[in-house]
Amino acid sequence: MNHPKCVAIGECGLDYYRLPEDEVEKIENIKKQKEVFISQIKLASKYKKPLIIHVREASSDSRQIIEEYANSEFGGVLHCYNASPHLLPLANMNFFFGIGGVLTFKNARKLVEILPQIPKDKLLIETDAPYLTPHPHRGVRNEPYYTTFVASKMAEILDISESEVKSITTQNSKKLFKEFSSII
Repeated sequence: MNHPKCVAIGECGLDYYRLPEDEVEKIENIKKQKEVFISQIKLASKYKKPLIIHVREASSDSRQIIEEYANSEFGGVLHCYNASPHLLPLANMNFFFGIGGVLTFKNARKLVEILPQIPKDKLLIETDAPYLTPHPHRGVRNEPYYTTFVASKMAEILDISESEVKSITTQNSKKLFKEFSSII
């Protein structure tokens, strides 16, 4: 954890998308996910590292656990932010919102609507390579280069220039990974 290449803890979090159908197994799975997530948050706090958090169909439980256990000094990023307004208050705990290729999808209505509500100083552009490739390259392997399409769409939605989006999100990544900003 103290190795210079270790810049964050994650990807960790809660994912209720594919829970077992059996109610007992489902409850046990959720309980185990919460335990593991809390232990990863404690690990991040111990080593003073930001968290990379995955949330899928678990916004309420995720927020409750983050608010209770996370250290706002180090914060983290809500990776592939799911457009849940319930998670927006986490911006006050030094959490950033990772926006990727989904923003460019035709069915990204919720994300398009909520994007202007995210404080600009908490926005990040990210890739989920090899998945979630932005339009117009959907269906092929995602690459970091394609984040330019995310920046372009973000600029359009926020009514600012693409260069401003790139500047804001670059500065935000440097803030989040402050110890490592010389390599960004």
